[in-house]
Amino acid sequence: MWARVTSIGLKGMEGYRINVEVSTYVGNDSFKIVGLPDAAVKESKERIIAALRSLGYTLSGQKVVINLSPADQKKMGSMFDLPMAIGVLSSLHELEVSLSADVGFIGALSLDGSVQPVEGLLPAVLAAEKMGIKRLYIPMDYQLPVLSFQRMQIIYVSSLQDVIGHISGQWEPQQYLMKHEEDDAAYVDSLDFQQIIGHFDAKHALEVAAAGEHHVLMSGPPGCGKSLLAWSFSSIMPSLSQQEQLEVISLYQLSHTTFQRTTLPPFRNPHHSASGVSIIGGGQYPKPGEISLAHRGVLFLDEIGEFSKKH
Repeated sequence: MWARVTSIGLKGMEGYRINVEVSTYVGNDSFKIVGLPDAAVKESKERIIAALRSLGYTLSGQKVVINLSPADQKKMGSMFDLPMAIGVLSSLHELEVSLSADVGFIGALSLDGSVQPVEGLLPAVLAAEKMGIKRLYIPMDYQLPVLSFQRMQIIYVSSLQDVIGHISGQWEPQQYLMKHEEDDAAYVDSLDFQQIIGHFDAKHALEVAAAGEHHVLMSGPPGCGKSLLAWSFSSIMPSLSQQEQLEVISLYQLSHTTFQRTTLPPFRNPHHSASGVSIIGGGQYPKPGEISLAHRGVLFLDEIGEFSKKH
């Protein structure tokens, strides 16, 4: 039999729709994944089989072929485990409820059937909302803020059994709660602009720059307070809105960097000896650089004359 399930793929920060097409028929035990999968996607085979067996399902005597469409796009990561498992169950008629194209699934599977967070979860969720997905199943990740969208329902699940139960109408998700820390406590390293004494002309120039989103070039002898003013600059910038916070957290998540949830804009201070990839981004497996991590915030290039001209 044949089934199709919707998921989200990522190319950097940009997301695109993935159609997980599953075909099962009687034959020699076989499980094949096509559609330019990387090693992590190919290994999904063993995770899916073990997770289904832990729930009492068997693929004995079945030949399973999974195509990740569009087939000409490279698929990376383990975020397709959950949609592939749901597609296999649907093709075997273990799930009698038909799944529409506006229902999406993202998540990695453990061998016991639990659903685990994945890299790039937040940008994938934001991409799904832009695509018009109406309902999205994602794993719980307490490092991310509570997500709420007007046009898309988020279903937080902890296991494959939860997903099956909700699709079948036999399980209702619990409310996903998150502890919110005070903004000031979450950004203890931040300096307050009003705590700086003197430098009236320089502070006025920075206030104008913050209001108009201008660049600033500070010049002066060592120890006169240039770095101190730069470190405190983000405290006079407008606070991040909820959408802007999600954008910033998405970038930090893709770069494997911790961003404390706060409404203060980010501050990045790369050293002049940093490589071009670390500043601009890219690499064999592209990741955001310091320029991207300063999105909606401040990029401070101390001793700018010492940076390589190649940057």
